[in-house]
Amino acid sequence: MIEVELKAHLRDRRATESRVAAFARYLGPVDKFDSYWHGPDWRLQRGTKGFRIRSEDGTNLVTFKTKRSESGIEINREREFGISDPEVFVEFCLRLGCEPFYTKRKRGSRYGYDPSSADSSSGVPAGQGGQVGTGAATIEILEVEDLGDFIEIEILLEEEEPSAVALAQGEIRGLLSRAGVSESNLEPRFYSELLMAAGKVPRP
Repeated sequence: MIEVELKAHLRDRRATESRVAAFARYLGPVDKFDSYWHGPDWRLQRGTKGFRIRSEDGTNLVTFKTKRSESGIEINREREFGISDPEVFVEFCLRLGCEPFYTKRKRGSRYGYDPSSADSSSGVPAGQGGQVGTGAATIEILEVEDLGDFIEIEILLEEEEPSAVALAQGEIRGLLSRAGVSESNLEPRFYSELLMAAGKVPRP
């Protein structure tokens, strides 16, 4: 799965959420607790041995990604699998020589935007008078603990096909504009870098 996403700082979270609610469907609250880990021998291959354990809504997922960033937009190849007992999995990781790195918590609201359905503000089906959408977008309005308020917009693609990636990039920039957030607020750094700069994550 290819994840095309951006994040941007919010100056007025309530105003942004009001704008998003006018064109996207509310899906529910968000409460994600993430713990990040280094795999064995990560010091010899920095940036290639990390993984995340995410707890949300009573489920636990292990995710690892191959990341890159283009003009403030992340394009990540993501792989993940579920675990039934995170405590046992953590013990397993420690036995393998993995090391915990840092934790992150995000809370807020999730919205869905489907470009194939009618535009709720205009009544015009998406794609008429413009490009046909690549797929549904997820929009989250979040408070990231120790960092403040953010908007995240994501589209998932089956494959990293250049034209589809470019179209998804354009679509999430368009949704950012509809949310009333300037591209000058885009945050190209990863959350780990922001937390490190804030002194909340030990430098490796």
